[in-house]
Amino acid sequence: MNMFKNKQLLAVGLPVSLLVSGGAFAQNEETKGFWGDDFNISYSGFVGYETAVKLTSDENPYNQRGNPFNEIAVAREDLFGNTDVVTRPLDMADNDFNMSILRGKFDLDMRLTNKLSFRAEVRGIYELDPYENFELDRVPGADPAGELQREPNFFEYLVSDSDGDLQDLEAPGALEWAGEDYFVDLPRFYLDYQDGALLVRAGNQQIAWGQSLFFRVMDIPNGLDLRRHSVLDYVPEEFSDKRVPSLALRVQYMINNWELDSFVQHFRPTIYSNPNTPYNTIASQFTVHDLYEEVDDEANFGLRVRGDIGAVTVQAMATRRYGTEGTFRWTKSGVNKSLTGAPGDNTGALMAETAFERDPTGVLSAEEWFTYAGLARLDGVEGLNASINEFEAAQALGAVPVDSEELAKRELDTFFMLSGGLRGHIAREYHRENVYGLGLGYTFSGAPGSILDQLIANIEIQYADDRHFTNPSLSRDHIVEDEWIGSLVLERWHRFSRNFPATYIVLQYMYRSESDIFGRHLSGMGGTLNRAAGNTREPGNANYIALAVQQPSPSLEWRFDFALLYDTEGGYLFQPAVRWRPGGAWGVEAFANIIDGDVNDRTPNFNALSTAEWADEFTLRLSYSF
Repeated sequence: MNMFKNKQLLAVGLPVSLLVSGGAFAQNEETKGFWGDDFNISYSGFVGYETAVKLTSDENPYNQRGNPFNEIAVAREDLFGNTDVVTRPLDMADNDFNMSILRGKFDLDMRLTNKLSFRAEVRGIYELDPYENFELDRVPGADPAGELQREPNFFEYLVSDSDGDLQDLEAPGALEWAGEDYFVDLPRFYLDYQDGALLVRAGNQQIAWGQSLFFRVMDIPNGLDLRRHSVLDYVPEEFSDKRVPSLALRVQYMINNWELDSFVQHFRPTIYSNPNTPYNTIASQFTVHDLYEEVDDEANFGLRVRGDIGAVTVQAMATRRYGTEGTFRWTKSGVNKSLTGAPGDNTGALMAETAFERDPTGVLSAEEWFTYAGLARLDGVEGLNASINEFEAAQALGAVPVDSEELAKRELDTFFMLSGGLRGHIAREYHRENVYGLGLGYTFSGAPGSILDQLIANIEIQYADDRHFTNPSLSRDHIVEDEWIGSLVLERWHRFSRNFPATYIVLQYMYRSESDIFGRHLSGMGGTLNRAAGNTREPGNANYIALAVQQPSPSLEWRFDFALLYDTEGGYLFQPAVRWRPGGAWGVEAFANIIDGDVNDRTPNFNALSTAEWADEFTLRLSYSF
């Protein structure tokens, strides 16, 4: 769809940007006559440094140098009773930082006429890279397919092209330019036309339909960009720096205090961190074939209505969109390497038709396979069976489906012993869905100082029709189910002392019928080293509680925050924070993320937050604004 191509928008933006000279624009008589008396320009921005210092010695287990099997001898036994011991050749990293970046932003606002205005925002990030990174040449015999598997790439989002070539194309972005260690984009680059009750916004933009901390129920137009700091940023920002911008046309109209809000938008998915970067969440023994190119010319549509019925604020929305997380399944590797690598082994063509590639950066033992199946919320037994049943070449190589953990482990070890390690190849796909939502808000009136005094309550409910989920077996038969998501948000300002400004308090609850907070289907929960997810108790639903408090100082120079997210299956994230704004150009923000995914006696793979349990850290932001 030509309306979504970057070059056309740049053609509009370039002559507009040439009008800017310095921080202010002085109109001469010729310019004033052309633009009129309403022409005005303003700008702002900041530059800063941001770092996240590790609070523990834990490394990210989804990266090669955080793999808990590194330098650990593991016994293997094949189907014929032969045994050996294997040791992953990489040493564990010992990093002090999870993040260390320079970043900046420049905002430009131009009022062109009394009805037309233009806004641009330029963001830039440079990764200082003080990490003990994965180095491919430290693994004897390693030669994995795909650029992202060979060296850390912090920001480029690479996808398969239309011919299926692996990681061969930088994903068509909306005014985004990225390299291995830098990232520049224009998250806001649009024209606004406002005429009374009508507002039309056209260009690159983020659409925020929700304001909850942690939870996204109505806030569905945009995916999240997780390349910089995953979901571990400053909680009160409410994903404002995370929503993936896209080219869109948005129309808002007011009718008797009712707001109609609609959009048509170029589909862009959630962007995950790349392998072997600090916040990667997809195990680096997988190679991902991202099939975004197949839907790059597709659009999302949405409509929201919001207004008041008496004392109740009501909103309803309906969208037709592609799910931003996508789904994952086994796919043909396309890599022509023989199973054993021995002279005379001519199985390369067959291996290319399976979901595996022989390489020592893959999985080396059944113990590793089952451990990572649990971490990824996959089923270790059915995952093996799907990789056999759905690929005739795997059967031609002698692989057969199994019905127990013991047989699965021995068959896996058989092939790991023959190959010296196997990488799994998976495809990321995107699916249409209809999503509907309803929200109700009410402000209570009570006696001054009572718990009901100006208490604001909001209920949001989302219903997704035929939502697609990754099957815990990674089968091409995705799980397709209707999903209900609901949240209750209670918020109020309360003044505990005359000497301090009022304290902001918010309490939230979320219910999800089919998936966890990260969109993973609940049937994949609970797998361990010795037990497949399919043989554990399936949680009937997912439930989360969030609490946040903000307290400004009397001078408003300081603000103290804390936020808590609790997964009722046994995990929590706690974030204390302090912000200092002395009133000048300088500012400081500091916060810690403390995560515990094992607060009960169950396996931590039942709760969502154990995924990031390794990431306890202290984050410091220093900024200079202008």
